[in-house]
Amino acid sequence: MAREKSIMEKWRDWRLDSTFVNEKKGDDKIQVPGIGVYTYDTLKSKVQRMAKDLEKSAKRGSWDKSSRNGIRAFAEMWNALAEYDK
Repeated sequence: MAREKSIMEKWRDWRLDSTFVNEKKGDDKIQVPGIGVYTYDTLKSKVQRMAKDLEKSAKRGSWDKSSRNGIRAFAEMWNALAEYDK
């Protein structure tokens, strides 16, 4: 007798099902908790720009260029993109 699949196994199978296709479109709306709603393209470009700015500041040693809230916002945006890509 085969054992019954757990809910996590069922969820994984559903996500990996070849008939399930999740295409990303530039106009898809993504909710960033505590910040707002962005389109996929806007959020992606904003995260890329913020990462580039943080990298430049770190190379220069300009630690006062980024605030704690700015870095938290960057982390939330990054996490929202990661969750959307799953």
